[in-house]
Amino acid sequence: MFSHKQNFIHHEKIVGQTNRFSVWQFLLIPIRLLPYLVLLILFFVLLIGVFAGVSLAPYYASLKVTYHTANTGANHLLAAEKFIGAKKISLAGQELLNAETDFNTANAALEVVSKAAIFKSGLASDQFDIAKKIIEIGAITAGSLKNITNVGEEIQNTLQTKELSWSGITEQDKERVLKILTSSVGELKKSQEEFRLAGVKLIEINKRQPLFIFDRALQPLQEKIPKVQKAFDSMVVMAELLPALTGYLEEKTYLFIFENNREMRPAGGFIGTYGILKVKNAAIKKFFTDNSYNLDKPAEAYLKIESPAPMNKYMSQPKWFFRDSNWWPDFPTSAEKAEWFYKEQKGQEKLDGVIAMTPTVIEKFLEILGEFKIENLTFNKDNFWEQLQYQVEYGYYKQGISMAERKDIIGELGKQMIERLELLAMSNWPELIDVVSTSVKEKQLMLYFNDKNLQAVGKKNGWTGEVKDFGGDYIMLVDANLAALKTDSVMSRTLSYTLSQNNEGKQIANVKVNYQNTGDFSWKTTRYRTYTRLYVPAGSKLISVKAVNKVIETKDIDIYNEFGKTVFGVFFEVEPQNSKTVEWVYELPTGIADQIEQSEYQLMVQKQPGILSMNLHLDLNFPKNIVSRKTSLFEKNNELKHIETIKEDQIYTVWLEK
Repeated sequence: MFSHKQNFIHHEKIVGQTNRFSVWQFLLIPIRLLPYLVLLILFFVLLIGVFAGVSLAPYYASLKVTYHTANTGANHLLAAEKFIGAKKISLAGQELLNAETDFNTANAALEVVSKAAIFKSGLASDQFDIAKKIIEIGAITAGSLKNITNVGEEIQNTLQTKELSWSGITEQDKERVLKILTSSVGELKKSQEEFRLAGVKLIEINKRQPLFIFDRALQPLQEKIPKVQKAFDSMVVMAELLPALTGYLEEKTYLFIFENNREMRPAGGFIGTYGILKVKNAAIKKFFTDNSYNLDKPAEAYLKIESPAPMNKYMSQPKWFFRDSNWWPDFPTSAEKAEWFYKEQKGQEKLDGVIAMTPTVIEKFLEILGEFKIENLTFNKDNFWEQLQYQVEYGYYKQGISMAERKDIIGELGKQMIERLELLAMSNWPELIDVVSTSVKEKQLMLYFNDKNLQAVGKKNGWTGEVKDFGGDYIMLVDANLAALKTDSVMSRTLSYTLSQNNEGKQIANVKVNYQNTGDFSWKTTRYRTYTRLYVPAGSKLISVKAVNKVIETKDIDIYNEFGKTVFGVFFEVEPQNSKTVEWVYELPTGIADQIEQSEYQLMVQKQPGILSMNLHLDLNFPKNIVSRKTSLFEKNNELKHIETIKEDQIYTVWLEK
């Protein structure tokens, strides 16, 4: 029924590495799994020893081979880990090859032992099967990681020097590294699928109810394999996307949009600054930024495009320009519109895609890069937004800088950051990769490619910020700040979702969103004037919308379908030092009720791009009891409650009684 299967609630967070690894070491982080695998092998040997005292004399030779090769395989794995630590990739690869060979030999010997009568049925059969799968996981793990070492070794041999910065690498070597990544995609995908098979075998082990001695040993492996799988996935997407993204063999040109998430727009924030980025073979050939108004102002004389109705009605802005092009929470749609406006407003560059970034990403980079001084201003991770915002709103005037040039400081800061990034030692790159990975997951950084194949790869790996297709229950809250100030810097949101069944057997959803405005009337904040859209499952029927318990009239509610969802749109205001609760009540489509009847319920909560976080309260009530107990939530019979703060999209799953 669903493409996602997980316990309610299952949130895996990939914690960024703080140790200083070189770039190829980062690719080999999954090898940290191996001590757990060794532990499992030792447990396997112990189990075989117990059985050997029963009736396995005819199979002694095979048992001996199994014991010896499993043992040596485990030792090879430990040796591989040591060589990784010593940056001896070639030797690590050889040890992994030896480990794979040993585990395959152990598995073959175990096939002979499987003919023993004791392993034909009952508990012994189950536990024997578990032991066999553990050996198979060992072989798969060693083989998969060996392929990664091959890529790492090639890159290491190309770069030679142990401690480099990106600027210290010649363009020829950059091209060679990108070529290696491009040519490795096939092997990495193969390893990815093989390791996924290891995860499947682990699930199969869980279903066989392993003995306590196995269960204890399997626990750390159960925790590690999903994370290692994500590491594999990241490596594959890097090999697929990085060469094309960074202009391998062919220069790429991207429209860069800087979205101010202190003034929310549906796809991330107001586009106050745009830029052009040109790259070839991972070398930046051009980086230019400018005030979006410098692109828009000349177009006022000839471009006659009507703005979206809410923008016209609540913002008194009848015409539509580039700076407001990101009107949709689906980033590919907003990116395409941004490209269209750029071209219509006489932008000169032929574009290969769009890169969107919020100030939150810059703040995270500044944690690594340190502070920057531009003339008499100092920027760091703590003051970046406040300092920059004041400069482009007021400071420029005191310094005698023209209105048109007031945002040039953003371009200068960008150039200095790029220079420092290029000088950053490779040992720091894992921290950068972690910033990028986190920013993508939180939709503070989003990419759009005109190349359909690249876009498909980006979408598959969560880089493109789209409104996702989903077969279950769904919620996405989307704000558009139409007050022209940075009031989102002082706003917080708490979304409370209640699900229940009415007397007619219909599933009724209740969404309450409490907005807190902790600001005041100042140069940067004011009353919060938002056109808010609630995206829900297609076919949902609105019952009512209230603001502070006052029913909003139907004529003031927009109801339409978009991105495979039903949308309820309303406008309201939240005064400074005040809060307001807006409540939507609607009937879910029969398909959701059918899924509950079939004993499985899933809910996806998508976070709007650019929003830092959202408080989420769930109160789910079902017509039958919950059977899933692997949860830290409050759970009683047919009711499940949960509270958390989300920074990225989440999926929740509940299994119910049949």
